[in-house]
Amino acid sequence: MVHIFAKSAANALRGILFVWQRQRNFRIEVIIGTFVIILTILLQFTYMEVVSILVAVSVVVGAELFNSIVEELLDTVEPHYSVHVGRLKDVTAGTVLLLSLFAVVIGVLTVIHHYTFVLH
Repeated sequence: MVHIFAKSAANALRGILFVWQRQRNFRIEVIIGTFVIILTILLQFTYMEVVSILVAVSVVVGAELFNSIVEELLDTVEPHYSVHVGRLKDVTAGTVLLLSLFAVVIGVLTVIHHYTFVLH
């Protein structure tokens, strides 16, 4: 049982490494997300504030992984330029952008809440 889990974990890590090596936006999002999470801990945000930031970061990183899956799949199915494939890629990229903007809003609201709560 442990061997099966270890093999699955190794496959998953290989997939994440594949995306890390090929997708600049994924690297940027992971680095920014890690920095933000560390910062919230160093600034002594509450447990729930850290969790909310962690969820926001996780959603963005997960969406970027999903975007990479869609891009790889579409490039395999249609290796030549296609308007339809381009639209699908735009939609998944737009999803990542939208979730990133929501993550920023969550971050800003969390910071405002933290310092409003600390000052009172």
